[in-house]
Amino acid sequence: MNKVVLLTDRPEECETLISCLKILFPECEVQIQPKQVAKLQRTSLALEPSTSKK
Repeated sequence: MNKVVLLTDRPEECETLISCLKILFPECEVQIQPKQVAKLQRTSLALEPSTSKK
């Protein structure tokens, strides 16, 4: 595992969880992603035209 991504509405409350994850997985990057932004990114990715052939 290279990266742990936390999706949350309250990133300011994740400090304890981040500390625990860094102890359990010291080799991993821990990233916090606000849920609202993740939702927008997923939507924008879904709107991109497909390049695969049918």
